[in-house]
Amino acid sequence: MTLVPGRECGDCALCCTLPNIDKPEIQKLSGARCIHCTGTGCAIYDTRPPVCRAWYCAWRTVDIFGDDWRPDKSGVLATVETDGIPGHFEYSTAIGLMLVDNPAKTIRQRWFQEFVVTGIMNSIPLFLSLPGPRGYQAATVLLNTQEMLDAIKQGTVKDALENVLKILRGWTFEKSAITNTGNDVSGPP
Repeated sequence: MTLVPGRECGDCALCCTLPNIDKPEIQKLSGARCIHCTGTGCAIYDTRPPVCRAWYCAWRTVDIFGDDWRPDKSGVLATVETDGIPGHFEYSTAIGLMLVDNPAKTIRQRWFQEFVVTGIMNSIPLFLSLPGPRGYQAATVLLNTQEMLDAIKQGTVKDALENVLKILRGWTFEKSAITNTGNDVSGPP
């Protein structure tokens, strides 16, 4: 994996809280801050588990994201996704956009809407999601729909994104499963 030159995580530590991790070497509930997270980094950074060493958000690995897309600053944790992509897409990877700060404010921003429009018009699979409560999977929907294409044509992308956000907010979240045991680093609630 190649990292975008000049980009560092800095104080961003969203990846230490949001994802569910279920690996033999480490387990963590989604939405729980890892016990090794200092809030601005990792206390065991030099000896962190392989799953942590190998994972980077899309802001660190994909150069289409500008510097202002750093997750803790933009409110969007962008990820490269390989699962759940419908077969009709030419691409085998997708971009996940998890809204982590103020979702309504984020989707109303022109830069966010322009990114969605560009991705959809270029047939790049885009997923929009909201994190679930602690221990629950995120709510996720595919943005590449006929409704979104119609909204692009009509200039109503903001309204379409607000409708998707309503769907995500009404989601019935599913509990995340952890099957491995022995090294749970989920911090206290």
